[in-house]
Amino acid sequence: MLDVLSIYVPSFFNMVGMSIVSPILPIYSRSFGVSYAIASLAISMNAFGRLMTDIPVGVASDRWGRRPMMIAGTLIITVMALANANAPNFAWFLLFRFMQGVGSAMWMTTRQTLLADILRPEERGRIMGYFQAFLLLGSSAGPTIGGWAASVYGLTAPFYVYAAMGLLSTILTFFLIHEPKNVVHVGGGGHVFSFKDAARLLRNSTYAMACLATFTVFFQRSGIRTNMIPLYGANVLGLDEVAIGTIISYSTLTNLLLTVPMGYAIDLLGRKPVIVFNIIIMAVANVAFVYADNYWGMAIAAAVLGIASAGAGQAPLALATDASYNERRGLAMGVYRLIGDVGSMLGPIVLSAIADYTDLRTPFFVMSGILIFSALMVGLLAKEVISTRLGKGTGLAGSKTEESKT
Repeated sequence: MLDVLSIYVPSFFNMVGMSIVSPILPIYSRSFGVSYAIASLAISMNAFGRLMTDIPVGVASDRWGRRPMMIAGTLIITVMALANANAPNFAWFLLFRFMQGVGSAMWMTTRQTLLADILRPEERGRIMGYFQAFLLLGSSAGPTIGGWAASVYGLTAPFYVYAAMGLLSTILTFFLIHEPKNVVHVGGGGHVFSFKDAARLLRNSTYAMACLATFTVFFQRSGIRTNMIPLYGANVLGLDEVAIGTIISYSTLTNLLLTVPMGYAIDLLGRKPVIVFNIIIMAVANVAFVYADNYWGMAIAAAVLGIASAGAGQAPLALATDASYNERRGLAMGVYRLIGDVGSMLGPIVLSAIADYTDLRTPFFVMSGILIFSALMVGLLAKEVISTRLGKGTGLAGSKTEESKT
């Protein structure tokens, strides 16, 4: 449990920083005088940086260890947050966002790998639920703080706060994170990327469906939550930064209330039903945003979105970890993160382009269709690997197998 707590604390401050800039990012991008679609590149370039780094970081963490990757990642995040606040033009801003994505991948991919190293299959859901709840305590306050800082001190202020949080996370990572025993062979050979290994992972239908689920959730998160909700609130309903920040915080707070119960549900009911439930409710929330005509309508829709998001992070991750029990952890988590970050990169671009050619409501309908398709695919093609109290798995990744690897 102490090993898990050592990951919780720096992650908390890292999430505070990330969420602080979320309500102002598309608005700040638009301040450079670019269109919706071009402004969305500020989100997509960050995802592109993560995408380009996920697999190399996973492979590197298998070879040299988890801790060096996490320390380097938080340092890059800190420096790039300061650079974001002082970007001379939009092109430089995009470059800094790309580099920040590199740092984020070094932190988040290795963090997920480290959790997979130390958690047993039968406890993954509930421990990840506790972990997610701890992160949400930070991210729930972030959008409101960011919106307030932007309204009082200007649109660059949240980036300075982000830099402070990144520095604190770096210090905590240095002192708290340790390598798991008997997992990472630091300096050992054989830890290189192989397309054959990656293809084998994706031929596993359960692992592939876990990746599809996280692709869809990341597409939704960056395309709707981070991009379209602020734009819709500002340009259709005329809401200011503070109002937009609090709306996003309502979603995070609802998520927080249900994250731990959802973690228990993952271990009790299984990974699949939780994934399908969350994705379908997420589609309902998107439609609710379209019919919101004031602040409180947006707040209710955001609360529904929070319900849907409660298991959206840990359930696909638990399923992917279960399904890749006999694979190299760093590579498996790198591929998993890569596919999610493809969704993060495409979400803002695709949905903003739809908004440019139609209106700011249509992207919410399109996203709902994508979510329903993903839920159907997971329901049909994924298999439960771990036996739960109310369901029987394939038995391919029992606790003894996992423990023998760690």
